[in-house]
Amino acid sequence: MKRLATVLAAVVALLGAGLTAPADAGNANLGRLWAGDKMLRQGCHNYRYQYNVTSAAEEWALEIYLRDPTGEIIASNAKDSMVDPWRGHGTFRFCRYNTQPGRFKIRGKLTRYDGYDQKVGWVKPGFFRMRLP
Repeated sequence: MKRLATVLAAVVALLGAGLTAPADAGNANLGRLWAGDKMLRQGCHNYRYQYNVTSAAEEWALEIYLRDPTGEIIASNAKDSMVDPWRGHGTFRFCRYNTQPGRFKIRGKLTRYDGYDQKVGWVKPGFFRMRLP
């Protein structure tokens, strides 16, 4: 019975820890993503974004997701400390017929490594608008 109480207490603690801040808010102390407003051109094209990882961890991996105005993830990308700098740019490739003009959101999940330990957090998201020509 004591073991069950311990397990339940751990589950409650873990669930409560998730209520501290919404993932949408992101953490500017870990890094941020951004892009300027763009033109949604006919056909399929690359669209540039920028990132900056400010975490103190030397080894990290950043998973980057692009959400269109409907909330659907239409592109993704990844950056890794082994091959990518702390600050730089990347591109998303997507097609006009798969989305619509409006406000887009770039989100990033940062995994930091310290030996065998890893910590996961969300960087500060970026927003930009795409309009038709």
